[in-house]
Amino acid sequence: MSPTNSPVSTHGFDPERFFQLARRVGHGRALGLEYHASGDGWVELALPWRPELVSMPGTGVMATGAIVSLIDTCSGTAVWKRMGSFKPIVTVDLRLDYLRPAAKGETVVARCECYKLTRRVAFVRGVAHGGDPDRAIAHSAATFMVTDPAS
Repeated sequence: MSPTNSPVSTHGFDPERFFQLARRVGHGRALGLEYHASGDGWVELALPWRPELVSMPGTGVMATGAIVSLIDTCSGTAVWKRMGSFKPIVTVDLRLDYLRPAAKGETVVARCECYKLTRRVAFVRGVAHGGDPDRAIAHSAATFMVTDPAS
């Protein structure tokens, strides 16, 4: 990645710029994740409903694997936002409590917050919903290991 394309600016990690790049390749492109908003240690991403993301034909219900990927990506991005830089991280633990299915046509929005960051571990909590945070699809809790390529 060249310096002009870097998601890290003089003002820290820029999740919107990161997703402009991430949507072009691999997993980000396959899922079609969209950037919505971010703030101090939190990020909001969306996963629009598409027929290829349906778990059981005929139901229209979005596959849980797609929602896990959305929340894992959103959680990791919240860690980078909290750190203010793009460093290698590893998902150590990710728990989702599903409260209801994501219905046909429903865009799933995830909002994740890195609420605690130590030198080597980041803790994140989040919620996925279909537009109304009070009507959650899932709640999440995640732990990430912050790696240092120099060590």
